[in-house]
Amino acid sequence: MTSLGAPTNVYGQVPGKVRSLDVEFVPEPGCPVAVTNGRAELDLDPFDVPIDARIYIDYKNISERAISAVKFRLRFTDQEMKDRGTWHAPDMELLPPGATGTEKWKHEKVDPRATSLKVRILQVKYQDNSHWMSVKMSELANPSNSSNASAGATGGGGGGEASPQAQLQSNSIIPDIPQQQAPPAKAAPPANAGGQAAPASEDPFSIGR
Repeated sequence: MTSLGAPTNVYGQVPGKVRSLDVEFVPEPGCPVAVTNGRAELDLDPFDVPIDARIYIDYKNISERAISAVKFRLRFTDQEMKDRGTWHAPDMELLPPGATGTEKWKHEKVDPRATSLKVRILQVKYQDNSHWMSVKMSELANPSNSSNASAGATGGGGGGEASPQAQLQSNSIIPDIPQQQAPPAKAAPPANAGGQAAPASEDPFSIGR
């Protein structure tokens, strides 16, 4: 599992410090989106306690169909890989096949024990309104059948099956795909940029909130 993180640095204009977290992408068979780069930084108070987290993600449409929205699951973990805070965030951006997108979030109330951030693609919406769903999304929608959940596409999304054991063995941060330069920052950030998650009225997905 490869880590992406910048060295610890200090603000030049304010006395606060910044601590970087390792960012790990958890891939899934059949997923039409891959995270190609990730960065997470904690703003610290004078006592080294996290004030908030700033997260930056570059991702790519590796499918042959246009994508209109992606829902990410972001999870803070400690040194023992225990969950220290999980949240979902959608990004609504039209991406043709092979195109890349960027997103950034600011998240408050970070557990001081957090040392890394795991990123998973939870759900993808195609331009034709069909969906691809992660195994984890299936578990959220049908908790009683979580042991039999498998990845797949609704309406022709082209996903594959993956057992829980296979998920635990997914250790690569970036799949073996050609790297592309992320596009320039958008002139106007998305409606949910800088927030913890989009309001339900802005969420392009109907389940799994």
